[in-house]
This record gives sequence, structure tokens and C-alpha cells, in this order.
Amino acid sequence: MAENKKSIVVYSDWIKKFEALTDDEAGRLIKHFFRYVNDLNPIAPDRITELSFIDIESCLKRDLVKWEQRAERSRENGKLGGRPSLDKPEETQQVILKPKKPDNVIVNVNDNVNDIIIKPKKDTNKTKLTKVDFKELLTPFLGTYTKDLLNEFYLYWTEQNVTSKKMRYEAEKYFDISRRLATWFKNQKPNKNGTHSLTPPVYGNNGLSDKQLKDF
Repeated sequence: MAENKKSIVVYSDWIKKFEALTDDEAGRLIKHFFRYVNDLNPIAPDRITELSFIDIESCLKRDLVKWEQRAERSRENGKLGGRPSLDKPEETQQVILKPKKPDNVIVNVNDNVNDIIIKPKKDTNKTKLTKVDFKELLTPFLGTYTKDLLNEFYLYWTEQNVTSKKMRYEAEKYFDISRRLATWFKNQKPNKNGTHSLTPPVYGNNGLSDKQLKDF
């Protein structure tokens, strides 16, 4: 045993050797084993002990070499100020991707069907809300406003610019249909009896047809 080495490795498969020996033979072998690892330089008391200890001695010597190598590395590290630090792991580069804005018109519909907000896009080459789409967005308000008022509202906000071909609502930064309708209704001229006149102005044949009004 080396100096300051206080432990040894005993292998579980050695049991086969000890099971093959008588109790007396196994006792002499284990006593010889402990004398050896304590550097007492024992001499095998008989041939059985001598032969049985050959492979055990070989294992002990191999383990001793490995232990001395580890001890030498520890001493060298101590001279350098301790155990060398592990290589610093490469820092993971954080990549923040900005969410891409949708290309087409966004229609946000919350739980309340009356809160319908249209956000027009500037890029006219992208898919946009058509007149038919705009008409469908007015359908939930049939129980609140008359067909005539909805038709008037539709005709006004879907009127196209002669040059850009954009509809009027597309010039607005935000377009909340429920609020726009409420304001539209409020701005109607009241009749003598206090009710609002819902008669739309004449827009020619560009508005909703009678058949389309029935679809509401």
C-alpha cells in the first residue's frame, strides 16, 4: 500500500474464489490479504493461499497505479493554485425576433360582438377587406339598428377614392364599427316626435340592393 492510502477496492466477483475454498482456507486467504494491504510483507502460509492470492494481488497493484496517478495530478493542481476550472460554457446567444406584422387587414372580434375594430393597412398590394367583408361585419348590428341605417353607413364608409381606389374607412387609423355606428345614429336628425330619421341619402346604384338588404 502507498503512504496515506487508507482505502482499497474489493471486487464483488471475488466471492466465487472464497466460496470454492473451505472455511479454513478462506480464513487464511483473507488474513493474508489484510497483511498485504497493510504493508506487512506477508508470506503465504500454504500453496492454496499463494495461488488464490495471485489474481487478487494483480488487481490491487493496478488499482494502486491508478491511485498514484490521481494523487500526482492533485499535487500538480495544488501547485497551480487548486483544481483547474472547467472551461466556461459558451453563452447561448439570445435571439429576439420581432413579431412580423400581419400583411392583411386585421379584424379584432372580442367576446362582445359589438366591439369590432378594423385596422386598415397602408400596403395596397396586400389582401384587404372587401365590400362584402364590410357588409358581413354589419350583420351582428341588425338587432340594434335598422337596415336603412346600416345601408347608409355601408354606402358612406365603402365609397372608393377615385385615384387610390381605397374605401373611405381605410383612411382611418382605427375603425371601431360599434362606436362608429353609435355616433352615426346619434348624428341623425331627429323627427318632430323625437325619433331619429333613418332615411338614407341617395347614392345611386352603388349601395346595397333590395336583395342584399334582405340578406341582413
